[in-house]
Amino acid sequence: MVPRHPPTVVALLVLVTLVVTGPLVGVDAVRTQPTTIGDGTAAISSVQLPTSEIQITNGRFGTSVAYLRVPDASVSVDSVTGRPRLLYQVAVPALDISLEDEQVLSDGQSGTYRLAPGDRAVMPSSLERDVYRGTVLLRVQSFETAETIVAENVTVQVAQ
Repeated sequence: MVPRHPPTVVALLVLVTLVVTGPLVGVDAVRTQPTTIGDGTAAISSVQLPTSEIQITNGRFGTSVAYLRVPDASVSVDSVTGRPRLLYQVAVPALDISLEDEQVLSDGQSGTYRLAPGDRAVMPSSLERDVYRGTVLLRVQSFETAETIVAENVTVQVAQ
């Protein structure tokens, strides 16, 4: 019969992982995205932002709640210097609603980024009109600059 020592094998595996990813060897086991804004800017080549799809619709499955539905934005970034952020914000002041999503970028990054502020529940009793005015902002921000890519007033329909 062969003796088995699983706790010893597991302990050895954990010890090796700690040594390899520790400060002495310096292997980066997890690559993290920066979460704090810094100085810098980004070159934007295109934006897909279907503002006509921003609307208030009834909830699903018979719920007695309406939702402000905000579509995702797709932003193509050609180049980044420093650590700026992309900020996508949708506001409907009459309902006291502001939704946003951000993506902090790193020096040398490029590609297409999806910003998704999500939906927001609205009590149907607070909806007094069929149409509300809203604003959409898409910006590149850093400590040194703030560049507005999209600033648009939108009409938000309340679907029945």
